[in-house]
Amino acid sequence: MTVTADLAPTADQPGVHVTKTARDFPATGTYACHCGATGRAKGEDNVRDLVAEWIDHRNTCPHR
Repeated sequence: MTVTADLAPTADQPGVHVTKTARDFPATGTYACHCGATGRAKGEDNVRDLVAEWIDHRNTCPHR
């Protein structure tokens, strides 16, 4: 069984992770990069912005 904590991105395992546990709960998201950059967001619009921020960072980070 995979635990949600196992999916959380870290500097050793970079990436983005988005969850929405139920229709009535807000989405949450986190990202982490090898360079140490991290981000967290809660709420659909904020998570959408977080994913865009991650994509922009991933495309420009020298540590990718």
